[in-house]
Amino acid sequence: MPTDWFYRTFEQYWNDNPPEALRLFPVWLLLGPRQVGKSSLLKRCGAKRQYINLDDLATRTRANADPILFARELQPPLIIDEIQYAPALLSPIKQIADATNTPGAVWLTGSQSFEVMLNVRESLAGRVAIMNLFGLSDNEKLLGDEQHEPAAYFEAMLRTGFPKLWPSRDLQTRDLYLSSYAQTYIERDVRELMQIDRRREFETFLRLCALRTGAIVNYDELARDTGVSSATIKSWLSVLEDSFLIRLLQPEYDNRSKRLIKHPKLYFLDIGLAAYLGGYKNAETLRLGPQAGAAFETHVLSEIYKYFKHNILEVDIRFWRTRDGHEIDFIVEAAGNKLPIEVKLGMPRIQSLPALPKNIASNWQPAQIVSLAITQRQQLSDDWLITPPWKLNLTAQ
Repeated sequence: MPTDWFYRTFEQYWNDNPPEALRLFPVWLLLGPRQVGKSSLLKRCGAKRQYINLDDLATRTRANADPILFARELQPPLIIDEIQYAPALLSPIKQIADATNTPGAVWLTGSQSFEVMLNVRESLAGRVAIMNLFGLSDNEKLLGDEQHEPAAYFEAMLRTGFPKLWPSRDLQTRDLYLSSYAQTYIERDVRELMQIDRRREFETFLRLCALRTGAIVNYDELARDTGVSSATIKSWLSVLEDSFLIRLLQPEYDNRSKRLIKHPKLYFLDIGLAAYLGGYKNAETLRLGPQAGAAFETHVLSEIYKYFKHNILEVDIRFWRTRDGHEIDFIVEAAGNKLPIEVKLGMPRIQSLPALPKNIASNWQPAQIVSLAITQRQQLSDDWLITPPWKLNLTAQ
């Protein structure tokens, strides 16, 4: 169970002392991919709350058939799980929210932001706090573990952030779980909700995306290799992003409008799932193979998102690339500050690092290189310090 998020945000505050960021909202919506612990987290925190599970077909059918009648059974404080399956309930939920001044009187979960947010924006504007959960972080998976060697770290990466899967080190168990996850959740949720009927092409598309994590998206190449149009590729990428499976990073430019016309970089939000879809059967094959650097970079991005989102903090992450090929993997913008982060598996050559602009604004924070080649933070040059991933500092200096 995600402990850092769990205790600080919910278990400690859910009864009568929510954090200030949530006190204005009678409805709290927790979004995230399937099987990362959303339902378990809320049920444990709100054990005395009425619990409605819309993943149950009979319950879902009743809610959709007559949402007003169904809502008469709802008594706050309550939890409604997988709200995307009964969006008609959002109107009665609005009435419940308007009738109470209690922060978090209604807790909702959802696994597809495209389906949920379309209706939330219309029905619960100004009444709902939106939060995200992405599964176990490194702080939780490696807590109390003194072994941070590259081989052990890659092994931990491939065990995914799914709480149910983390305790097992058995590769067959992992493969069975992720196979079932791909078929049950990705295909059902994504293909059925978006009415994607080209099953074989969509499966091929998923695996090609997994092999391209950390790379700039080439729509035409993906379309050619998948056997669909570029427009379809763009649509399917949006679906994966709205399902919390991937993240598309836009490039950093001085002129913000230019972000919209340049190709983004694609990252899976769970490198263990990406490795499985890409055909990597064990950590050593991945660590010693051509995808090792991209896999490590993908995992670091996921950890950055978890840090901010699990602490209810807004963040915007982009990448920086010059015309002559110099690049910074991540520009993390939060609370008015910008933090440059470069990711390297091994020890970088100082001369290969991009020199940061000398005229950067005061809101730029000291640049960091994340590497598995060291175990302690150290200054590498005037512009850069280097750190292992478990000592990455994401707070303003």
